[in-house]
This record gives sequence, C-alpha cells and structure tokens, in this order.
Amino acid sequence: MLTGDLLRVRVKGKELHCAFIDPNNPRLLDRARELVDLFTRAVAQQWTSGAMEDALRELVGVDTDHKLTRGLAKVLLDRCDQGMLAELDPVDLRRRVFTAAAQGPIVAQQAGPTGRRVATDVFAQVGADLGVSAQLVAACLYADLKDQQRFISWKALDPTALLHRYNLALAQAVLLRASWLKLRLVAPAPKRLAQLLRYARFHQLMYRVESVAGGAAVLLHLDGPESLLRQSTRYGMQIATFLPAVLLQTGAWSLEAEIQWGRGRKLKKALNLDQDTGLVSHYRDTGTWKSQAEEFFEARWGDGHGGWTMRPGQVQVVQGQHVLVPAYTFEKDGRVAHLDIVGYWRKGYLQQRLERTPKNVVLAVSKRLCGDKAALPKALAEQILPFAEIIPVKKVVARLEVVAR
Repeated sequence: MLTGDLLRVRVKGKELHCAFIDPNNPRLLDRARELVDLFTRAVAQQWTSGAMEDALRELVGVDTDHKLTRGLAKVLLDRCDQGMLAELDPVDLRRRVFTAAAQGPIVAQQAGPTGRRVATDVFAQVGADLGVSAQLVAACLYADLKDQQRFISWKALDPTALLHRYNLALAQAVLLRASWLKLRLVAPAPKRLAQLLRYARFHQLMYRVESVAGGAAVLLHLDGPESLLRQSTRYGMQIATFLPAVLLQTGAWSLEAEIQWGRGRKLKKALNLDQDTGLVSHYRDTGTWKSQAEEFFEARWGDGHGGWTMRPGQVQVVQGQHVLVPAYTFEKDGRVAHLDIVGYWRKGYLQQRLERTPKNVVLAVSKRLCGDKAALPKALAEQILPFAEIIPVKKVVARLEVVAR
C-alpha cells in the first residue's frame, strides 16, 4: 500500500484524479525492470535495509519523477520478507562481544600491531562460544536496528505486473480515506454478484445492496473507514483490499467514493473509477473465498441438524428493489430460512440492514467488530445472533425454527 507522501493525485474542483501510469510505456518498463533487478539482487545477497535505501537513493537521484520511483519501490518492499539471518539475540550478542573486547591485550595470530584484540578475534571467540561463524556474529550484532534488517525472500513480480500493481496500490491508498463508496453493476450475472458479496463478507465490510433501473443494475453501498469511530485504520485496509475483487467483474461497473482530503481530512472530494480505468486485479478468480467464521461454521454443521439442510445463499430481491445474497439458505419440510454474517457494524447500520431484511433471515454479528460504543439493540434480538469467534450451530438451529417461513 502506498503511503500518503507517495500519492500522485490531481485535484480538479470537487474531484480527485489518480495519476495512473501506462503499463506499456517503454520508459516506465525500463525503470520497473531496474527495480525488479535491484530487489532480485537484494534478496539473493541478503542486503540490509540500509543498503537497499542507499541503492534506491542512488537510483532515484537520476530520475525526474522521484515520487513514482519511490512508489514502485514501495510496492516491491511490501512483497519482501525481512528479518535476521539467525536466531541470535542482538542484545545478548552485543553484551558478549563487548565483554570479550574488554578483556585486555592478548597474544594471538590475528592480533593487531599493538597486541590488542581486533574485531575479528572477538567475533571468532564469541562465535566459537555460540557455535556460529565470526561472520555471522558480525552480521547479527546490530540486527535489531531497522536499517540492519536483512532481505530474506520476496514474491517476485515482472516489470509489467509491477506497473499494474502500482496503479492498483495508488487507488487503494486513496480509498483508505473514504467515508462511503457506491458501486454500480450493470446487469451482473447472479454468480458474479454472489462472488462479490462473498468478498465483502470475507473482508468484513458493512454493505447494503439494491436493485435499480427496473432490475437492469445493482447498487452496492459500502460504508468507508471514515464512517467509524473506532478501528478505522484496520477497516480502511479491509475496504482497500476489497477493490481487486471489484475488478473481477466481467460486466460494466462504475465506482463513486467520497474521500476525506487535505490537511486534517476536512475537504470532501469525489473519486470515480470504472471498467475502462485500466486497473487489473491480482486476485484469483475462483469465487471460493470464505471468511474464517464461514469456514468454522461449515466444519461444525456437518451432515445437518434438526432436519435442516444447508446450501449456499440464494440471490433474492426484497420488496421489489433490495437485493439480498445471504451466506446460507436452509430448508426443512418446505420451510425456508437464511443466515447472513455481518463483519464490522454500528447500531445504526444494523437497524438499517434489518429494515431491508426479510424476517426469515438471521444476522450473525461479530462482537469484536463493533465499530462504535453502542451495544446490540435488544429489540432486534430475534434476528440477531451475536458471536465471538465461532458461530454457535445450536443457536443457529434454534433461530431457524423461530424465523423460518
């Protein structure tokens, strides 16, 4: 994810325009190739973070667009694993080295011209005590400092993919500041709509769906991170990582978001994206993403309970306009009920959600993902099932018996 100082965004009146780049531009491909080669060497030779920063500073020094090069490098940095070369405690290591160095003059083959210990002697002695090489002791002596972290591994990208990921990261960084989003899908296929809502549940987002234009389009409303009083940073990351799921849509779509912009985020600006923007998703188009709560619930459901059979949620139009795709649909003796899972929530959001939800739908609500200080409304207890980490199967069955039609 790009940081605020790396954003390349133009403000035109009330709109924000991301300065997306052309992934087919030869000059940009050359720069991306240089960066990929640089990170390949860094991982192969296990550079320190300080050494990488020096190399980037030298590379950026000859570039006319410093912010772009830094942004491309940030995309690659996010794909790197950094750490220490060995499980050696740097604090304990420094204590051993400094203690050994303070033991005074010695007579040794590697001693300096004055007969005093030199670094290689001390590192060798400490290494012998620990059963490691003198070179490893030297490399790990200050490994707990940020600029001494070593590049261990990374998820490599080719130059073209890097340029596409940069464009996506730029849009995601802007969405971190969203107060709300509205996604319009033109005649989406039911399976595609269900897939998108599974991603919304997977990322624990607050959403509502409605049918418009006589059923020719679907609107997906998402509350943004700025709408929460608590956990807004984490929620912002969730909504930003939801964007690649939108790009998997095969039909026409458009996204409008209100962005809190400027110093103190006091200005309201609009961000508009659509299928022609050129953004490319890196998500696998499997349609099988499930939240941890869903996986746990399915594992505990087994072969059924109380005669109820469970299947994936069926797309439904409620009151002629609102669209509902619950997580699960249950049937028993001709009676039908549904279960949907709510991630982040506020009291007002739950009330609005239930106004558009049929009475035979139970909402499983996470206690730890409450987005404000409000308690669960007691008046809504019949359709709301609170849970901590695991949705209780027995309680679900009991609710089904009450609400099923």
